[in-house]
Amino acid sequence: MPIEQKGMTSPFTLATSLITGGLFPLLGAFFAFSTGAVPSLDDLSWPAMALTALGGFLAHYLLSHTIHDLYHYEIEERATLSRRSLKMLLVATVLVLLAIAVYLTLQAGWPVMVFAVIGALVSMYAEGLFHSEAQMAVGAMFLVIGSFYVQVGSRYHGLEAFTEISGMIWLKLVLLSLFAFFSQYGWLLFYRLDDYGWSPRVRNQSILLAKLGLPFLILALALPVT
Repeated sequence: MPIEQKGMTSPFTLATSLITGGLFPLLGAFFAFSTGAVPSLDDLSWPAMALTALGGFLAHYLLSHTIHDLYHYEIEERATLSRRSLKMLLVATVLVLLAIAVYLTLQAGWPVMVFAVIGALVSMYAEGLFHSEAQMAVGAMFLVIGSFYVQVGSRYHGLEAFTEISGMIWLKLVLLSLFAFFSQYGWLLFYRLDDYGWSPRVRNQSILLAKLGLPFLILALALPVT
């Protein structure tokens, strides 16, 4: 199947969803270790890390693209499944994501469910429902924040995580999540250049937005942990 094809079964869609949805949660989890919020690698909750990565991938790939392809079914040709299969896959995905969210909430506290709901809502990327590159970029942002919280919440349950972890670490986390936001926003805008008529203005906007994430990444790594 050609890599330029859009739709849920496109290899490009699968690859980018795996990288973004699966790796941003890992970034948040390992950031918890690198900042000292979780003292050592042995203290990381590896099952929770795997579940957040799986949940991020499912939200970014199946939840997002089943809805997107259903809304675009008659609008444009896409590499996708039948309407019936898309609807069945959507229901199954929602149930699996809900199960992951409930389990992690029991492990790490109620903020997990808040982050999961926000992440799910902004992943509903579809014509006529929610349709904004910034919206999906917020999803990437919360993949980082949510996976970080799952790790610290597994040690300090519920609101204790916000009081036991220093304010500087939370600031560094916000900066890291802004890197995720801008990098995702920029490449999504570039991906949809054809929808904007190959506009040079939108192309330059997308490049600028993607590069704008770099200062936030540098600050997140450079600021001292106190």
